[in-house]
Amino acid sequence: MNYIFDIENISQHIVKYGVDVRPPIVPEQEKTKLQDYCNWLIEQFPEVFETLLSGPKQLQIQRTFELADGKRIQIPTFVLTTRGPVFTFPQRMYINQVHDLEITQHGKIFRKAIEELRAIFADRRVPRVGVVNEFVFDTGQVNSLEIITSNLKSDLWRQRAKNLRIIIEVPTEDKNINLEIKPTYLKHTVNGKVHTEDIRFGIIVNVDINNRQIRESLTRAEITDICAFADDYIPEELIRFLNNED
Repeated sequence: MNYIFDIENISQHIVKYGVDVRPPIVPEQEKTKLQDYCNWLIEQFPEVFETLLSGPKQLQIQRTFELADGKRIQIPTFVLTTRGPVFTFPQRMYINQVHDLEITQHGKIFRKAIEELRAIFADRRVPRVGVVNEFVFDTGQVNSLEIITSNLKSDLWRQRAKNLRIIIEVPTEDKNINLEIKPTYLKHTVNGKVHTEDIRFGIIVNVDINNRQIRESLTRAEITDICAFADDYIPEELIRFLNNED
């Protein structure tokens, strides 16, 4: 099936930056430092970080985003996981329609945020940083599973397939690049009900780029290089790969 992947067909796009911290930051042991850091994030970047939610063993910051149709959506934009913090920058969301959230310079915000994190937690190592781009490509009324299975040679297996998830690793000399491709569908609801005729299909494409594991902490230049590599890979390399172009 001749589906062309194109930037114009993206109905949802979320960028996530993950940071491995060693030893891990434990909320109940670092309450004051974490409070100071979260307050700094909220003061410096209110367009991304808004409300701090904390508990004995968990900590996150969320923000309420205004959508084009007057609705609102709350998204956790900073979450402290057991491995380290994850920063989330929603670029485009599909909630009954496409909404552009216009968070610009997410790479610059992340780099400043990680520098402050390392200043506050100077005794910690940061051996790995990853950038994840989560996309949904809209395929309209065309079943996205059929688009993906059309690459299978066997007619029998194309008919049998009820779902499909493709994971591809294409590492470089110093970076890991992992791609995940799978079908989905986009719901349109009216008064909380989904109308079958309004279901639109899509293809989820997640691209995870991170550095090869090292023992020491990454330098500022190395972190900048990872972010720049991810920015260059999206969209040029990715689109060519998805369309099977040289």
